[in-house]
Amino acid sequence: MRITRGIITAALVVGTIALGSTPAHAIPPPPPGGDNLVVTSYYSGTQLVGQRWSGCNQPSGQWGVVTTSTKVSFVAC
Repeated sequence: MRITRGIITAALVVGTIALGSTPAHAIPPPPPGGDNLVVTSYYSGTQLVGQRWSGCNQPSGQWGVVTTSTKVSFVAC
């Protein structure tokens, strides 16, 4: 019984370490159908400090600080 419990505990620890090493900020897939404007918003805490955008057959652009934590949004054209 103790050996089984030790094996299960070891497996849980290894699984937790493996899952903990995955990227924290995965970019979600765009919604289906049509062209989308992809807007990446950059935040310092809760304050918006910059944005980068592309899509909708328009020139790409950006403003502000684009090196902090991000949130990706998809907007229909």
